[in-house]
This record gives sequence, C-alpha cells and structure tokens, in this order.
Amino acid sequence: MMTTELRQSLSAYATDSLSTDAFVALWREQGDGLCDQLPPAYRRALDDMLMRIESSRLFSGDSCSFSRESLLEAFTLWLDRAEAKLSSS
Repeated sequence: MMTTELRQSLSAYATDSLSTDAFVALWREQGDGLCDQLPPAYRRALDDMLMRIESSRLFSGDSCSFSRESLLEAFTLWLDRAEAKLSSS
C-alpha cells in the first residue's frame, strides 16, 4: 500500500536517513496518488505541509515556525486521517 512507504519515510526523515529533497519528492509523488482518492481538503493540507518543510531548509535549525518535530507530527496526523478516510470509503 502507498501509505506504507510514506510512513517509512517519516521515520527515515526523523533520523536523517532521508534528505529533505527525497522526502518531499516521495510525498509529492505518493501523496498525489492518495489525494486523487480523497476530498480536495487533503490535497490543500498536504501542499501546505510540503511548502513548510521545503521552506524549513532555509533555516539551519528549528525555528519557532519550522520545527522538524512538529512538521513530522503534522505529516503523521495527515497520513493517519487519510488512511482512516480511505478505509471508511
């Protein structure tokens, strides 16, 4: 399932085993496929999160608005909700 690879990428990114560029590319590719099966709000939310994580590269460390931990929590929550929505459909 597509979500398995996304979930694995969260762990890899959290431990710096996956670069920001690779993380974003994977989520854009796999996320687009998921978003095709979900209501439009999911795509808007995913696009917003991807924009924030891409913007976080501009900072050398965490800033108050670009904490890696909070961004990963947001991706995890999005994925949890997407899986739940797909399961209920």
